[in-house]
This record gives sequence, structure tokens and C-alpha cells, in this order.
Amino acid sequence: MAYLLGIDIGTSGVKAVLMSREGEILALSRQEYSFDIPREGWAEQEPEVWWRAVCAATGEITRKAGVAVSRIDGIGFSGQTHGLVPLDADGNPVRKAIIWCDRRSTDQVEKIKNALGAERLGAVAGSPAAAGFQAVSLLWMKENENSLYKKIRCVLLPKDYVRYRLTGRLSTDVTDAAGTLALDIRNARWSEEILNKLGLDIELYPPIFMPDSSAGAVTTKAARKTGLKEGVRVFHGGADQVMQAVGNGIMTPGQVSVNIGTGAQVLSPLASPVYDKELRAHTFNYCRPGSWYFMGAMLAGGLSLSWLRGKILKGMSYPDMNGLAEQIPCGSEGLVFLPYLAGERTPHMDPHARGMFFGLQLHHGAGHLIRAVMEGVAFSLRDCLSVFYEMGQNCERVIASGGGARSKLWLQIQADVLNRPVYTSQMEEQACVGAAIAAGVGAGVYADYAEACASAIRWNDEPRLPIRKNAEHYEEYYRLFRSLYSSNRDAMRACSQLPA
Repeated sequence: MAYLLGIDIGTSGVKAVLMSREGEILALSRQEYSFDIPREGWAEQEPEVWWRAVCAATGEITRKAGVAVSRIDGIGFSGQTHGLVPLDADGNPVRKAIIWCDRRSTDQVEKIKNALGAERLGAVAGSPAAAGFQAVSLLWMKENENSLYKKIRCVLLPKDYVRYRLTGRLSTDVTDAAGTLALDIRNARWSEEILNKLGLDIELYPPIFMPDSSAGAVTTKAARKTGLKEGVRVFHGGADQVMQAVGNGIMTPGQVSVNIGTGAQVLSPLASPVYDKELRAHTFNYCRPGSWYFMGAMLAGGLSLSWLRGKILKGMSYPDMNGLAEQIPCGSEGLVFLPYLAGERTPHMDPHARGMFFGLQLHHGAGHLIRAVMEGVAFSLRDCLSVFYEMGQNCERVIASGGGARSKLWLQIQADVLNRPVYTSQMEEQACVGAAIAAGVGAGVYADYAEACASAIRWNDEPRLPIRKNAEHYEEYYRLFRSLYSSNRDAMRACSQLPA
């Protein structure tokens, strides 16, 4: 029997699953951590924290599984996108990683827009420039930490750093490379045009492979740290949203993933590298050669709910929060939440956007706040889907995942706000499953992704259906939600410039 290990390097923790060829989860490990905010708007993580969490996860997996580590056929990775891990000549980080939700590089975003222009940036990179993207953060380092910048010999993405620690090889995959803003997405290679115009050295960028390509094997040193067997084959894996989509069996245009994790995303495969001409969303490379995908991304999906829990509700349990929100009617009795706690990407691409509760009255309590946050995140997902439709794309089936799919209430809110049936997978930790599948395709356990999805992935047959009355009610609330940003955009920018 074949066994596959999938490891996801997330923003709030590492997750790992050991799975059989048929998709049976034999063992699962979750190792939590946080990210650092050294200054307002900054977001950093120490790469060593990821590595220690992976070592703890693999140790726990091998203890739980009851399967000899020698029987693992392949290891694959999933990881948070966009982040900058700058390494020196010895392969050591020259500073903490600057991760995807960092907003320090707003000046560099404007420089990139001016240097390339929106039309050319979209045509080459398929995406707008945004703070937190690797090339933007690297330009910030060059302009603000030049002494450290001069020490850099290679730039990696978060999962690639962990895989480097496991195998000793420096490389990346095309799905994660697409999220750096340095990739020519049509030709799947680093863009000399972009990097030359930004004054960034193309020699700092590692070789690019497909997610199911070999990345080497577990080294002797890594085996001692992780409990894995030396020589086990390692495969590249991919960006977390791609691996999550693969783990949900999403392989063809028309299938749409709606995921609420730390952020939240809408993703669907594309038949060609079409992109939003207004650059409100992203077109990136998918898991097979000559394939791409649409992604609308918001920065504070589940993060909005965890912020409310930690900062306002003093650590109330999620089941208790869910119970309070269930008592509140659709629309939170006139309370609307804008989930722009970390700025926003799709559709506004505005690092100065700010969160807002609008319509507060004396009768509103904790349950109203909780439900309004859930509804606000769902409204933002609808914003992402609206861009997808404007690009001429079709939505045939919506598949939900992440924390937003584990809450029956939040799942119903998504169905009502999107006004579509919403399906879910029976699989746990879909990003890990997708990473394991990529390893399985690379190792020859599966002939291709289609066979892998048919063999390993199971869906719940009955979708969550929209409630007609709620869907009609949310139409009015969604119009109000859309108007609140445009009415307050200038005030949000002014607020972001006020002294702390």
C-alpha cells in the first residue's frame, strides 16, 4: 500500500497528514504559532519557527500512524504564498521572513506601477502589484535595508525554505512563483523585463519546477530532526490555494473554490491566461503545464473572526460564538461589517482600507457582532466572484473549505449571500491532501491528477442550499456593503495617515 505525507506551511501553524492512496487519513498533526508585528502594518515570521513546527508535526505523525516511515512513498508541500525568505551564501536567512499580509511596501507598489504600467504588469504577471508580494518586499529591502539586501544570494518562498531544510536543494514551483510578481505567467519563467525594470537581480531567483516534480530526498541531517527516513522522496508541492483546490478535486474551469482560512479566497481553473483588465484579482499558474487559475483574495477572512474573538470577546470559544450568532436573524438587524482589518485586495487593491462596523445601535450585542463578521466576509467573497463573472467566466459548482466550511451557520450564510448551492468535501485539511496528491503523482502512485482525485477525494452529496428569503434579504445588504467602501474610501486613507 502507498503512503503519502502532505505538509502545509500556514500563517498560523503547520499541518501535516499521512494518507493512503485511497485518501484515508492515517494520522494528522497541527502545530500552532503566530506571526510578529514589529510595527503597525508589518508582518514577519522567523523561518526557524516553521522548521521546528514541521519537525514536531512529522514526529507526531510517525508516532500516531502505526506505519513505518520507510513505507512513505513521497512527501509534498503546500504553503502560504507571496512571502520573502532571503538567504545568504550559507543558506541562512539574513532577516525574518516578510509574509503575505505585510503592508510596509506601499511606496514600492506605486514605483512598480509607474515603472511597468498596469497594462504591461497584467499582461506579464497576470496580477496587480500589492504589498506583501515577494518582489515588492525585496524591492523594499533593497531601498530600506540595503546592507542586508547585499548579503542575499537566493530568495525563497516559505514552503520552499522548509523543503530546502529537508533536502538541501534550492528551488520553487510554478504555482508559488506566480505569486511573487516576478514570473512571466504565460511562459512559466522569471521575467527579465520585470526584474530589470525594478533593478532586482534575476540570479537571486531559484529554478522553477512543477508541483509534482522531484525536489530531492530527505537528508541524513533532516532525518534525525524530523523522524523521517533518510532518502524518502520529496516533491515540490505548490501554493496553498492551489493545493487546497487540488485537495477539493477542483481541476476544470467552472469548478469554484471558496475558502475561508486566515484570509479568504475564490479560485477557479482557467482554460487560458485571461486576466482582469482592471487588475482587481489575480491570474496565476495552476498545477499542470499550460494551466492557469483565477484568484480573488481578501486579507482578513477567518482573521476577522479570530480578531473579534481575541480582542473583543476575550477568547470565547468558537462553538459558543457560533451559538450566539445563530440566535441573530439574517442581516444582523441592520449591522454591517467591512472586513478590511489589514487593508484589502480584491476588488479594491487598497492597503489603506479599514475595517468598519456600520449601523451599531443600543440593541446590538456580541451575537450581532459575530454574525455581522461572518456576513461581511461572505459579502467580500461575493465581491471576488463578481470580478470572476465580469471576466466572462462561468460558475458551475461552488465548493467551500477552510474554517468557513466547518461552521454550519457560516456555510449557510455563504450559500445565501452567493445565492448558490455550496458543496463540501469529506476530506480534512484539503491543502495537505493536495500536497500529498502532488507527491503521489510525482512518485507514480497515481497516473495523473484526474486519477488521484477520483481515487482519494470524496465529497458530501448534499450541498447547502440557499434559503430564498435570506438570499433576497442579503441582496439589499450587499448593495449597502458595496456602497460603504466607496463612500468612505477617502476617510479610510486619511485615517491610515493619522499619527499612531
